[in-house]
Amino acid sequence: MEDEVDELHADVRETHRRRGVLRSITESLDYLRVSRLVLALVLLGTVLLVVMRVSDYLVAVIFVRSTRNLEELTVLIGNAWMLSYVVQLFLGLWVTPWLLAKAGVKNAILSLPVATLIGFALVAFAPALGPSLFLFVVRNGIQTGVDDPAQNVLGGALPEQVGPRLKVLQENLVLPGSAVLAGVGLLVIGFFFGTASALFLAILGLFVCLAFVVAALWVRSLYVNAIYQRLRAHTLSLSDLELALGRPSAQDVEELKAFIRGDNPELREFAAAALAQLSPDNFRRLAADLARSPDAGLRRLAYQLSPPGGLDRGLIESGAADPDPWVVAAAALAGAGVTPPWVDSRELLGRLYSSGDAGARAAGIWAAASGGGERAWVAESLSDPEPKVRLEAIRSFARLKGQVPGVAAGLLACLEDGNLEVRRAALRQAIRWKPPAAQAAAYAEALLKNLAFGDGGCRRLAGEAIVLQAPSAMERLLELLNAGTPVAVAAIEPLYRSGKAELLRRAAMHIEQHLDTALESAGHAGRLAALARVAGSGAEDFRFAALRVSLEDYQQHSIELALAALRALHEKRGFARVEQALRSGDPESRAEAVETLINFGPARLVEPLVRLVDPESFDGAPARPLSEEEVSRLEAHPDAWVRRAAEAVSGRAGESMKDLIALKKVPLFATLTLEQLNSIDRLMVTRRYHAGEHIFKWGDLSSELYVILEGEVRIHRDDGLQQVTLAKLGPSSVMGEMAPFTDQPRSAGAQATVTTVTRVLRKDRLKAILHEHPEVLLEVIRNLSQRLVVANEQLEAAARSQAEAAEPAPAKRPARTALASRSRSR
Repeated sequence: MEDEVDELHADVRETHRRRGVLRSITESLDYLRVSRLVLALVLLGTVLLVVMRVSDYLVAVIFVRSTRNLEELTVLIGNAWMLSYVVQLFLGLWVTPWLLAKAGVKNAILSLPVATLIGFALVAFAPALGPSLFLFVVRNGIQTGVDDPAQNVLGGALPEQVGPRLKVLQENLVLPGSAVLAGVGLLVIGFFFGTASALFLAILGLFVCLAFVVAALWVRSLYVNAIYQRLRAHTLSLSDLELALGRPSAQDVEELKAFIRGDNPELREFAAAALAQLSPDNFRRLAADLARSPDAGLRRLAYQLSPPGGLDRGLIESGAADPDPWVVAAAALAGAGVTPPWVDSRELLGRLYSSGDAGARAAGIWAAASGGGERAWVAESLSDPEPKVRLEAIRSFARLKGQVPGVAAGLLACLEDGNLEVRRAALRQAIRWKPPAAQAAAYAEALLKNLAFGDGGCRRLAGEAIVLQAPSAMERLLELLNAGTPVAVAAIEPLYRSGKAELLRRAAMHIEQHLDTALESAGHAGRLAALARVAGSGAEDFRFAALRVSLEDYQQHSIELALAALRALHEKRGFARVEQALRSGDPESRAEAVETLINFGPARLVEPLVRLVDPESFDGAPARPLSEEEVSRLEAHPDAWVRRAAEAVSGRAGESMKDLIALKKVPLFATLTLEQLNSIDRLMVTRRYHAGEHIFKWGDLSSELYVILEGEVRIHRDDGLQQVTLAKLGPSSVMGEMAPFTDQPRSAGAQATVTTVTRVLRKDRLKAILHEHPEVLLEVIRNLSQRLVVANEQLEAAARSQAEAAEPAPAKRPARTALASRSRSR
């Protein structure tokens, strides 16, 4: 989440720099028209800064008047700041958490305006040292200790894309504008009133502070509305709502009840849980009605969240007969909480746990972790045949803080579960769970397997777990540095975060060797690329193309290794911005990122990395083929694909490279490495079609994607004797990329015009590819977007043609009229 926010701020800064200050401010000002909350925040910020400067000037006037020389003034200012820091510390540590919990952000934002108003009133009543100290200390203390935390939470009510724009307005309009406004006003007051200006300043401060209170009240009302809008849009957590509202008012309670009566099931359940959390008394009075609701989620919450004794025994017994097993489990727990306890609760939970229905067993596990049943059920259910039961068992294990006996075997099995959701949940718990000594080796082995697993989330979680819970496996991470890019990157980060000097030294040496080899490989790739440009499009020999692509893949592999090491080494939040700028196509952004990287260091990683990421570093390479000696050296390259490509150039095998290069030329797969293309190629089958043969017909049901390797295909919508050709596709084109996603009839037919060779990918295999390589899906989306643009242009052209055809032609004057006019002019 933090990286996404960093990227948003980086994008806005880049736009600000590229388009200029005035245009960036103009675009940001548009938000003042469309969002009243942004306008209110800008106004509040302006008034706040003006109040700060007026109060500081007022305090300075009284401080100078109350002292006899510069030394006394210096001591007084120092003591005032010391008192201010003490107040800030006291408020930040003890008062602010309590205030936000009880009053909420909506009321906490009023604390600074009210306190400042009181301070100005005291100074106006008695313009002396004591009231001015109160104004200075309390205003600074509350601003830093209470108002700043409240403002940070307040900003969360805005959409993420609005925050950077608001910052542009604050930096370029609010800060300088308020400074000019306050400065000019204070100069005028000093000029006209001179040393007698203290009382006038205090009275002026009262009026300005009243405007501050009004602005804060406006922000408060808009903030509450924004919170409820986020609630309706399902973008608000329960903790965020509690922090925003604090102790709810009667109006807030009615608002939550209205949501409970609404039509949205998710919103109903969230509002019910929020009411139970924020106002237990109101929820208790509503629980009986919720227990009779047609919504099973509300019925469950009625039993689950009601305080002990909140529901009568008859209602609990009716819940035990509910058709929904989760309601039954919640009713059993509620029955265990009444006095005397309902005797059937234990038996009811036992029936749920032993049920043949997976949902009922999951409900029983949930109840076991919530105070009913046996904790041993959680450990046993980790081996349940149904994924939903195993997932609930892992969640119950987490709620019990890992205090479950006999869980080791089941949790280790879940670490290698075939269900991705179960595996990820188990890895999240592995970060917090230390296995018994007898299972430590199996635990480390399971984490290492996940580090080499195909899912990026599993790799990241496994790396964190190894660092925290299995340091003995760190040595084996060095073996994974020679694996593919995703696995090697996943192994680099825990190695650098381990803090072990020997492991760091060996990992750094490995990366430095890769970077040195990558620089040499990039030089060879630059020469081959120049040679390909001279040869022209389509004339590059597939063997040299394979060698060039493999060298470029290795160059990118080394870049990713170095970036992963720097990311782990620095662990700075701003590194995401540097990395984004480094990958951008803008030369100025990349230059700034390079300068930041050089400052970060270490030089032995950064200097070769900077050369590798610069696209102009190897553009001037001569268009000269590699010598036999150079190709021979590449046959001993550390990368297996470079070795295979070099052997193909030497004339040994390499025919399999031809299909991979053909796939590489397809835009859908252009961003993939040879390793990734090879995994895709194994899932495809080759089909040959003779001239005139139909590949598929208009209206056929199909879920296959076609890649044309050789030949030509006519895309058509022939109707009887009339032939309608929509397009002709040649090598490296893709057909039917929508078929695996829609299962709709073909929108056109495809016919080979000459002998054509295609590679075909079925729907089930494409899903596996998209899971492993989501960048393929991005390319599919890009192609579809281009098609939509073309379709929109065609529709606009057709609409213009119809409009022009509908307009009446301008009437022509009769010839005799023109002749008559000429005769009259004569």
